[in-house]
Amino acid sequence: MKTTNEFSKRALITGASKGLGKEYAMQCAALGYELLLVSLPHSNIYGLGKEISNHFGIKVKCFEMDLTDFNQVSKLADEVNTMGELDLLINNAGCGGSGEFEQSSIDFIDRVLNLNVRATALLTRLLIPALKKSPNQSIVINVSSMAAFSPIGYKHVYPASKAFLLSFTMGLREEFKNAGISFSSVHPGPMLTNSDTARRIIQQGAMAKFCTLNTSEIAAISLKEAFAGKDVIIPGFGNQLSYWMMKLLPSKLVQRLITNGVRNEIKIYQVNPGFTIQPTI
Repeated sequence: MKTTNEFSKRALITGASKGLGKEYAMQCAALGYELLLVSLPHSNIYGLGKEISNHFGIKVKCFEMDLTDFNQVSKLADEVNTMGELDLLINNAGCGGSGEFEQSSIDFIDRVLNLNVRATALLTRLLIPALKKSPNQSIVINVSSMAAFSPIGYKHVYPASKAFLLSFTMGLREEFKNAGISFSSVHPGPMLTNSDTARRIIQQGAMAKFCTLNTSEIAAISLKEAFAGKDVIIPGFGNQLSYWMMKLLPSKLVQRLITNGVRNEIKIYQVNPGFTIQPTI
């Protein structure tokens, strides 16, 4: 096994304690990246970091923080910028939920927008100095969603926040195309993360099941395509088919069909509008 000082690449991953973020961490470690892992307090990120470090023989530094707090984001960026180059930034942290907009709490709406939009934009901005220090082209992966491609009733601010990430990423990709930083937007569909998510996917019907991938597949596909310089990454044939169907069908029909699926999910599971769930669209 290689020793830690043989590795020079460094990756920062937000939302790294579980799900897709954890899988990104494992796969980046296997590729030889030193890791900077960011997650909420009490998420066992230190335990995961130790496990990854022992298994892959790499340096792992963990940060527990709430990315909706700008002071914490600023302190994180200051520390990372003093470390030297940052070769890979994966903005994976995000939240969402389903419910009637009128019944959704102000705190819930504010948190979705702060985490999915504000925190991602501000952290990316603050880490540009470290990204520019990479001896090779550095890469930024912003984890959006298939929801970015269509408004969805009962999801309200979540699809809008993911559409922002797509536009934000493409704008920066053009701006920095000659500055040594490549930007990619990743659009997962339904993800198998736990038994509750699996039940929700089954309830959404055959198309959702057809589009479902596990987190290891999504991480592997998106890393491979981002490293190849692809701009918009849609993992899996089912999701690519869904994307083209949304493009070809009338937008009002697409919105109606997807909204009906979410409405049925809410009725069956009696979703609390202020309860964050793993996005499945």
